[in-house]
Amino acid sequence: MTELADQLLLAQRQVLGDQLLGLYLFGSATTGAFESGISDVDTVAVLVDEPSDTEIAALAVMHEHLARDRPDWADRVEVDYLSADAIAQFRSKSRPAARISPGEPFHRIQIDRRWITDWYQVLKNGIALYGPPPDEVFPPITTSELVDAVRAQLGDWPERISNASRPGQLAYAVLTLCRALRICSTGDSVSKKDAAVWARTEMPKFRRVIEDALAVRYPDAGMTRQSQPNRPDVLRLCQVVIERCTER
Repeated sequence: MTELADQLLLAQRQVLGDQLLGLYLFGSATTGAFESGISDVDTVAVLVDEPSDTEIAALAVMHEHLARDRPDWADRVEVDYLSADAIAQFRSKSRPAARISPGEPFHRIQIDRRWITDWYQVLKNGIALYGPPPDEVFPPITTSELVDAVRAQLGDWPERISNASRPGQLAYAVLTLCRALRICSTGDSVSKKDAAVWARTEMPKFRRVIEDALAVRYPDAGMTRQSQPNRPDVLRLCQVVIERCTER
């Protein structure tokens, strides 16, 4: 993973030059929950200005070359490219950015309050691969803001679950919902795997679908998969999580 991060940073600096202010690693890679061959690498690239059309085109090509050179990491690298102003103003303004993430091609996005959940992780456990420390770039975020953001995002999940069509998407939804419940219940932002193990006890009626999701996502977790997560069961789990997070 370190070798990939070094290669990514070198390629970014070749494309962006002085436009790159910092690159920040967060998620499982910085919390001790990284699963070799399974976990994604989550990063944020902070730029001086919003990424230009020319830069976006060059970054898209760069990521294609990286995926070709490192097929073991294909579809397991996430990078948000955004300006320092977008981070500073994300509570009040929507600003253009670009993103590549597992299951999605390189594309344009808008940065807004929905990114509180990522920025919170960067501030809590993030590592600067390049540039100043995270707390010199990202504004403080309270736990209550994190919980409010998670509650707001839960409303998107019933549609996402209904439209899921690729292998693994339903398992990913289950694990994400377990982490949402953990955040809303305790204020702790833990890995999806740890949250799912915790949620088995919190929601015993959904123990089987949670263990099926763990077995799909983490084959070495010691779970015996009985089946793929079932869409109706995942939708029922989603509704329970929404209700429990809303009532807190």
